[in-house]
Formats: sequence, structure tokens, C-alpha cells
Amino acid sequence: MGFRVASWSRSFGSLALTCTVAACDRPPTTGRSPTVTIRDSVGIEIVENHTPQWEEGAAWTVARTPEIAIGGYRDKIDADSSHLVWNIGDVSVLSDGRVAMISRGERKVLVFERSGAFSRSIGRVGRGPGEFGNPEHLQVLPGDTLVVWDFMFGPVAYFDPSGKLLRDWRIDVGALFEATRKPNQMSPERVHLPLPDGSFIVEAILVPGGFIPPFGEPYRVPIEFLRIDSTYSAYSLGRWEEGEHVYLQPPGPPGLPFPFGVQLATGGTPLSVYITNSDQYEIRQYSVNGGLRRILRRTEDAIPVTATDIEKWKEQWEAWSGRSQDWSSWDRAMAELPPRIRPPLTGLLVDARGYLWVMDRYRLDRTASEWSVFDPFGHWLGTLDVPLGRVDWIGEDMILGVRQDLETGVQVVEGYRLHTESEPPS
Repeated sequence: MGFRVASWSRSFGSLALTCTVAACDRPPTTGRSPTVTIRDSVGIEIVENHTPQWEEGAAWTVARTPEIAIGGYRDKIDADSSHLVWNIGDVSVLSDGRVAMISRGERKVLVFERSGAFSRSIGRVGRGPGEFGNPEHLQVLPGDTLVVWDFMFGPVAYFDPSGKLLRDWRIDVGALFEATRKPNQMSPERVHLPLPDGSFIVEAILVPGGFIPPFGEPYRVPIEFLRIDSTYSAYSLGRWEEGEHVYLQPPGPPGLPFPFGVQLATGGTPLSVYITNSDQYEIRQYSVNGGLRRILRRTEDAIPVTATDIEKWKEQWEAWSGRSQDWSSWDRAMAELPPRIRPPLTGLLVDARGYLWVMDRYRLDRTASEWSVFDPFGHWLGTLDVPLGRVDWIGEDMILGVRQDLETGVQVVEGYRLHTESEPPS
């Protein structure tokens, strides 16, 4: 089973393209001697990666054309089911190769054959057992049990692959708030990320007394991640900083080009939680009970944001919002700031083997992205170009994500073959 990217906002304000993927300056993935420094600091392993470890001919590769394409309007099969593929949330794969996804538009779980043919829907809108208000998270557990977590702290429903409801439970919101209540902290509003054992991670906002966003300057809200277990005990996963915003008067876009923002993902055996503030190429690996296991670092040169980058970002913002924007207040605020640099990383995901994938950058039009792969010991293997800007799931031989046309809003769920052997893709 693969695991999803977590804490990756899909709002346009969080877009973080750093450059055209194929043209980005980065260390080559082959032909260099591996260099990694490992040291111990009070029982915590620190892994400093300087060059990739893949040798010539041993690097993984990703196919250039999709093997799975669900949605869009290309033929009769798509026409029969494409109207269902919109506002797609989590995407995963069942053991028989079928693709399961949350449709936030339809407010149900949809299952498709690999051919793109519609297989079945699971759940429906409502407030009873097995019904959803706004399904937010989808998990596929061993045995193809599908778990659906509703929006905020709604019901959690377990289904078998045929859609039969196995069980349904509800979060004790009172016990949750009691476990997370602290001075100068707002109670969490939703499940940030569910874990396979039924526990879940929430995000609590730390609110300093009298906090007022600074005018015209980037700011980041301090937060704390907490894992909540079945007894409603809370385990802190550290204090972090949410994504960058800017407060403007008169109002302007609150987003920034290439924002820094916290990223979180879980996976591996034993289960680990990976978190980064993305302000440097450093990822912290925790146990589910909050113990820091390892710190992963990678050498990365800073990349400045150019005037051309900003203009392209503005164009994409307007394309996404569907309206022209008055940039005057935004331009004045940005002119007063030091030159911006791009964040060294923009997303995290753990694959079915327990390898950590780090999204270094992606294209503003979301047609491609660049990922660095780390083995379960934190060693940087190399970097891959992936023909998707949004990646949801990575199995042992498949990468699955969602492509969206910014002008029409049409979405297509695509799967690309991942080759982990030396031979090139067919």
C-alpha cells in the first residue's frame, strides 16, 4: 500500500513551482561517487547527503506516457464516467489494481477499473451509518478495507471492497478538545491525517496573545502537530510553522510566489512521521509517539525567484481564479521585501516500500514535478522527473496522481509505470 502526501494545500495560493522541471539546476543522478555523512547526536542519527547514490544505469525511471487514465473526454468509456471525476480528493489503489478515489464533488468513494471503466460507488450523502457530509480522507488498509473520514470530526466508516459497511465510529470531540487544550492554543478543527491503526494527527494553531498579522510582510502561523490515540492521549510531534501569507490593505492576494510551508507524511515499517518546515532541506523523522528518530539533510543551493517567475505566477493565479486581479497593493508590498528564494522542497510522500519521496519543485501549470528519493535509512538515492504536478500515491511499480486543466477544471486521474530496475521504460 502507498501513502498520501500530507499537508499539501491544493489552493492556488500554495503553488510552488520553482522552474521548468527539465531545466532545473540539480546534481546529476548518475556518474558520481556517493557521499553521505552519518553522525549521532544524543542518540539521534543525522544523515547529511551530499551527492546521490544511484550509479550509472541503476537509477529508477518513470514512464513518459500514462498506463492508467480515468476521466477526461477522449472516448466512449470516458464519456460514460468522466462526469464523476471532478473535485477529486485522496486517490489510492486496491490489491487487484482497481483505483479508488474520493469525489468531493459527488461526495462518495468511486472505484474504477484500470481501463478507466467505472466499477462502483461506495457511500452516499447523509448523516447515518456509512453516509458522508463531505468525505475528506480515504485509506486502503490490508484486505482492501476502505476507510473514509468525514470532514472536520465527522464519522469514520469502514467498508469492504464490495461497498458493504463493516463498522462506523465517531470521534469523541469533547475528549479530543480536552486532550489538546492548552493556553494560547486554538483547538484543532479537523483530522489532519489518519494513521493505519485508527489514530490520527491533528494540527493545533498556537496563538500568541494579541497576535496581529504584520502588514505587508510574509508571516507564518505557529502550529503544533499532535497524534491522538484510541484513548485520546495526545503525543506532540513538535512545533512548526504553517504556510506563508501576506496581509494587505487594500486587500490583495494573500498568497506568495513559491511559499515556504510545513509538509508532513507518514509511512514505513515501523511507522514513522516525517515533517519539515521547508525553510531548509531538512526533514525530521519521528516515531508515532513523538520520539525523534532521525534528521535527514541534503545539500541544495538556493535558487532565487526572478521577475519572470513572478509574472508567470501572476498569470497562473488569474487563470486559476478565473478573474483579473488588481496587483497594485501586492506589488507595493513585494517591492519592500528582500529578494525571495524558492523553498528547497515542497512536498513529502512515503511509498509502499517505505522510501521517502521529497518533491523538490513542480511546474506552475502542474504538468510535471521533480522528486528526490531517500531509502528507509535516509540515504539520498537520486532525483526523478515525474509527468504529474500532483502525486497522490506511489506503489512498488506505479505512480498515481491527478492532472487538471487550469482553464476548464477537467481532471484526469493518471498512473505512470515506475521502473526500479536498470532497464529503461518501454
